[in-house]
Amino acid sequence: MGDLKGWRRITAIAVSAGVLCAAAVGVGSAASATTAAHSGGNQRGTTITTTGLKAGQIKHVWLIILENKSYDATFTGLNQNSYLWKTLPSEGVLLKNYYGTGHSSMDNYLSMVSGQAPEEDTQEDCSVANTNFGSNSSIVTKGANKGQVASLANASQPSKANAANGLNGCTYPTDTPTLFNQLDAAGKTWKGYAQDLGNQTGREDGVCGAPGSASNNPTTNPTYLSATAAHPLPAGVTSFTGAQANDQYVAKHFPFPWFSSLTGAVTTSGKVTPALTKPVQGGTDCDSNHIANLDSAKNGLYKDLQHESTTPAFSWITPNNCSDAHDAVCKGNNLSGSFTKSGQPIYQAGTPAPQSTTPVNYTGGLYASDLFLKYYIPMIEKSAAFKDGGLIDITFDEADPPFTYSGNSFNNANAYGPTLADQPNAANGIKTDAAGENLYGKNVTTEPTGVNSTLGTDSQGNQLYPGPGNNSFIDRPPVCTSTSPKVPANCVPGIVEGGSGSSPAARNDTALASTATSFVLDDSILADDTGRMVTDTTDTTGPGGTSPIPANTFVGTVSDTGPNPAATNASSVINGSFQLVDASGNPVTPTGSVSKITLSAEGAPGYLTAGQTADPLYDAKDATPGGGDTGSVLISPLIKPGTVSTTYYNHYSWLRTMEDIFQVGEGRDRQSLPGGSVSGGVDGLGHLGFAAQPGLAPFGPDVFNNTGNRHW
Repeated sequence: MGDLKGWRRITAIAVSAGVLCAAAVGVGSAASATTAAHSGGNQRGTTITTTGLKAGQIKHVWLIILENKSYDATFTGLNQNSYLWKTLPSEGVLLKNYYGTGHSSMDNYLSMVSGQAPEEDTQEDCSVANTNFGSNSSIVTKGANKGQVASLANASQPSKANAANGLNGCTYPTDTPTLFNQLDAAGKTWKGYAQDLGNQTGREDGVCGAPGSASNNPTTNPTYLSATAAHPLPAGVTSFTGAQANDQYVAKHFPFPWFSSLTGAVTTSGKVTPALTKPVQGGTDCDSNHIANLDSAKNGLYKDLQHESTTPAFSWITPNNCSDAHDAVCKGNNLSGSFTKSGQPIYQAGTPAPQSTTPVNYTGGLYASDLFLKYYIPMIEKSAAFKDGGLIDITFDEADPPFTYSGNSFNNANAYGPTLADQPNAANGIKTDAAGENLYGKNVTTEPTGVNSTLGTDSQGNQLYPGPGNNSFIDRPPVCTSTSPKVPANCVPGIVEGGSGSSPAARNDTALASTATSFVLDDSILADDTGRMVTDTTDTTGPGGTSPIPANTFVGTVSDTGPNPAATNASSVINGSFQLVDASGNPVTPTGSVSKITLSAEGAPGYLTAGQTADPLYDAKDATPGGGDTGSVLISPLIKPGTVSTTYYNHYSWLRTMEDIFQVGEGRDRQSLPGGSVSGGVDGLGHLGFAAQPGLAPFGPDVFNNTGNRHW
């Protein structure tokens, strides 16, 4: 992927050359999009930009966002998630090339609702302190970055970007609008539902579900996300950013508290600045009509679905850290929220629970998300609102890992049509699998990097700074990602083990092996560990008291048999194993029993030190430029069941689609803001941030293919 200057240059060439042709997926010309956005919004029978929809055809949208899974992991049958893998695509459309916009999690959520590109504090899930990010005066007012908020900490950096975690801030200024502000201005109702929200006093009592107490705010009373002696955690709270046994909600997966345009702001003098917009039904953007516990008997999803008139036009649904597939081993019950201790559903009397046994199961991952979806998707589909122009969107924040690298794919598809041909392909590589969107009718493996996460290189092409992907999953010397002024000209030599973006340091695993087989049971093993040297320094059960693992033994083929639903506690729910091999790849059998092993540190090929083995993921020339291919499923009466789309879309495409569906460009609030306006957005057509990229395609007739509309 090129840097932002390159992206600007490509855009300029495309515009000057008049590259405005329609793609087979229905990407129309800029002129058509402009006409449709300004006139079609109020004229019956016209399409909304390039979605192929008539105005008002979609009346209700439910977004369910899951966590940290690649297309390979989700849609190929490795895990016990057949409901998401098979059932739901058969009801709607499978987007095989839907991409996150960064790593780790929080930056993706914010990109989806505001079009803002990743910045280091949000890429790190706001792990230091919730302080203000930038200011109204630091919002870019012109050029390709118009509307983006620039970090105030970047000025002292050699790249004028990439300031270290903790220096930037997490909460965006009041003049940074979101999709929800746009819905307010367009007179549309909306609500954010979060599973487990409010379960634990002092943990998420801030405005709109912000971490900390109600008195916390990013200006005068920040929440410190990591406990220190000066800033201890509240009583009973063990983590703000990780799930708790009695509260698996995490604020980093809920976009609402991170925008002062929704929460309002407190100035240093104590003055309260109101939110940017007012909801159509009155109140505030953070009251119970807009932010609610998913399972609240008074304000939750089931209650709202009982009548179309009480169902919001747009519903954002954040499952907890177990139900969203984030945690492999759940801190709490993996059917928490809507089920009694006996396993019966609280709502929908007569509807069986997703599983027949009592929910004392701690297995997480895609297995847990399937349980969640099996319960809530039918609940939505039964509603009058869904049957009358409804759209359900099940997507993920980022892919983990984001790419198919050297054939290292989780894919084992062998029995399902839409994914049958999706076999491992090393040629796909990092760039193809890490970023993608559709510009001027063509699929591209790029995305804009913004002003806060550049992709600078040295004269040798080595990456100097982390981009939107934050160098996740690609091991490079930390010196390459340095933010000090002394970044070396050549960043290949000089590796420091264990740092962010570096090769893995040595690791100790609990394991189980014997003289009967060359395979080792190790629930911590990963496919990326292939090639690491294996030693046993704690046991001496071999002949004569020697180590049972011979010298020069390595990790061979890694096997993951998926989750173990039979586990009834949180001790272990993943079954992993690998084969011991010698340097030639021949099987090695231990000479005694094994209970603990040490995996060697990895290092840069050609620069290995004593005790290191070559790192298969070392790559000094590629940063992950996006959040990886996650895939996505959409279900609607306006979509033909069993459809497959290969068009490249990402979170910016998603935002543009929502803005077009709800015709926010026709909204009443066009007050002047540094980066545009609420209703007009950056481009005057209602698109915010990088959702306003010239030529960017929203979901088109390849997705909405059952509308009865004629497409140009």
